[in-house]
Amino acid sequence: MKIHNNDQILKNIYPETKTTPQPSDDQEFGTILKESVENVKKEVTGPRQTTFINALNGVQMSTPSKFDKQFALDRIENLIGLLDQYRHKLADPAITLKNIDPIIRQIEQETKNLASALDSLPQDEDFKNIFNQTLVTASLEVTKFYRGDYIAP
Repeated sequence: MKIHNNDQILKNIYPETKTTPQPSDDQEFGTILKESVENVKKEVTGPRQTTFINALNGVQMSTPSKFDKQFALDRIENLIGLLDQYRHKLADPAITLKNIDPIIRQIEQETKNLASALDSLPQDEDFKNIFNQTLVTASLEVTKFYRGDYIAP
């Protein structure tokens, strides 16, 4: 292996500059320091004016729209179906908890999505109670699964 000397290339890129010492003015260090500190701008210690950012044109805040009752009913039926699949898999001793985890994640995601819609439902008491009870059951099952209630001793 042959090593080439690259010193000349480095000298062309980074020429050597020698710093020349500044001549002393026969002033003492304390005097120079005092003058330097006096010339520094003072920071404003009072309140500063806030800079506002222009709102983004494409992003708008909107209030949640009324939740369609039929759509909510379909979503609740889907969640109940997931809970039923979960129940069957949990009852089967051949299926491990690791295999059940994807269903639990789906149940958890569906519960989060539906929980935000609970307040926007119409005031139909029966439907809202079923909706709420299903969400509570799903949340409880997710909590019990992650807490380890189904791990055999």
